[in-house]
Amino acid sequence: MPENKEAPILVAHRGHAAVRPENTLAALQDAVDAGARWLEVDIQLCRDGVPVLLHDADLQRVAARPEAICELEAAALDAIPANEPGRFGARFQDARIPRLRTFAAWLQAHAEVRTFVELKQESLEHFGRARMLAACLEALEPAAGQWRLISYDYDVLLLAHAAGIRGLGWVVRGFDPGIAAQARRIEAAWLFCNHERLPPGPLPRGEWDWALYEIADAGIARALLARGARWLETMHYRALAAALAREAV
Repeated sequence: MPENKEAPILVAHRGHAAVRPENTLAALQDAVDAGARWLEVDIQLCRDGVPVLLHDADLQRVAARPEAICELEAAALDAIPANEPGRFGARFQDARIPRLRTFAAWLQAHAEVRTFVELKQESLEHFGRARMLAACLEALEPAAGQWRLISYDYDVLLLAHAAGIRGLGWVVRGFDPGIAAQARRIEAAWLFCNHERLPPGPLPRGEWDWALYEIADAGIARALLARGARWLETMHYRALAAALAREAV
């Protein structure tokens, strides 16, 4: 595959997570302020089935608390700082875990912004795929047309496809002909992958775009673009965008 001559699209991975607590409205707003027009967020379900923006299955990393998210009602999160104390210390005490519906309303107010919404495996397995999918679709209603579903879990993507949802993204752990066939079955628009898990050389062709993560270094970004990538996920949005812009001049 020849080098992709189209302008790269940087996706703010969990918002501008290098400088703000991930998946918080502050991190997402900071990414948009830096120029991001595509975001990526992670979704888990609370005990009462409310979808919230959280990557991990527990609060240990984001709040230094041991509870699993499936053990807590959504209302209980309102009083818990999600300021990633291991990274930021006592800063960002006002950071909270947003509900997906709150994020959808925020997204609606940013009409130029689109987002990938990743349904996390732990909640899919705990609550069931159909229940989690339905809860997320309901919460996302205010931002119709501004989101795309992604997941590692192929079965929930099958459910979404059967429900008529298109523009799906499958997060894969590698690539082979079997993965290609499965991707075509759900009409995947994107294959997301850790760039280190793909074989060297040109990226495999398909009906999908590759969205590669986690990219913080401009040299790695350039190498992936030369292999045919276009979509790059980064927690370092401002720095990476500035570095690539300087090289384009």
